[in-house]
Amino acid sequence: ADGSAPAKGPVRRALRLPRAFVGRIARILLRSCRGHAAEMERGVAAAASTRAQAVDYGLRIVAQEQVGLAYAGWDRLLTRVALPAWRMGRWPSRLDAGVVSALTELSRRDRLAEGYASRLGERPACDLLEEPGAADEAASLLAARLFHGGPAETGPDWAPVDWQQYPDEVVDRKWRSEAARLHRVLDTMGVPPAAAVGGVPTLARVVEHLEAGESGGDELAAGISAAVAREEAEAQGAGATGAAAPAPGDDLLALWGPDPLPLFPLQPPRTGTELLADHVAAMVCCAAVDTAGAAPGLDWLDGPTLLVDGERRADLGSPVLSLIEDGDAGPLRSWLASVGVRTDKPVRLV
Repeated sequence: ADGSAPAKGPVRRALRLPRAFVGRIARILLRSCRGHAAEMERGVAAAASTRAQAVDYGLRIVAQEQVGLAYAGWDRLLTRVALPAWRMGRWPSRLDAGVVSALTELSRRDRLAEGYASRLGERPACDLLEEPGAADEAASLLAARLFHGGPAETGPDWAPVDWQQYPDEVVDRKWRSEAARLHRVLDTMGVPPAAAVGGVPTLARVVEHLEAGESGGDELAAGISAAVAREEAEAQGAGATGAAAPAPGDDLLALWGPDPLPLFPLQPPRTGTELLADHVAAMVCCAAVDTAGAAPGLDWLDGPTLLVDGERRADLGSPVLSLIEDGDAGPLRSWLASVGVRTDKPVRLV
């Protein structure tokens, strides 16, 4: 027999018992020391505040502002870059490297962040680890589970993605899946294809429907919200039945007890209007890619972005809101004309 092979059957279950016992003890200890930990945090904060009084006021204010900017960089990376990937079943495997890029970009845009770029160019502390890439990947997966609730193991529907692959694996797939959902809901509502084109998905169909006004926008938003909720429920059900539950002690997050993941949701559920705006913008981006030579891209602070002639176009939100909230397609048509998008041309969906 191969002595290095993992134990199976009753032997494996017996080996798990000590870890399960340790896991239960750890949960009890963690819960019992919550009050003491909070008191310790307050004591440390008070001591730090007292010591900070001796620091020059101007330097102290700048340091506090830079700490706030560092927090903002992490927040942007998680909510605007990582979260769209998690929703697509992909988890960025280099979050630590990503936050360096985010803070460097923040340093370029905000004068209060001056100096970030030079300090981030120094040798990082993670280089002291034997395998910094493996540590970054493990931390990235842990963050995905804490903030989104993904499974503990990778699989076809939950796979790591490199930053170089992000535009194609996340941004383009996100846009096309949302555009496809938008047209499925329009089909369910009985909305006919655009007048000039028959039977193919076009941006003109979406614009003409929302431009007509009445209650079409509200009904479309409600339909998209229902479709998103249904798909998320199906995905959670498939994950619960398709993945074996890790044994106590195998899963680090088991120490937190039976609380469902995510433990720390990043954002509240999106409203119907927000979902509709996202889906219409996704359809516009698909049309720009397919008919005007645009490309999906990644902005370290704003997440998925549309690149036109290599430059980021961040001015799409307002024209889309004018269309879905007021039924005014004028601003969007002007935007489309400036980019060279053809609304009557078919768009490739998923």
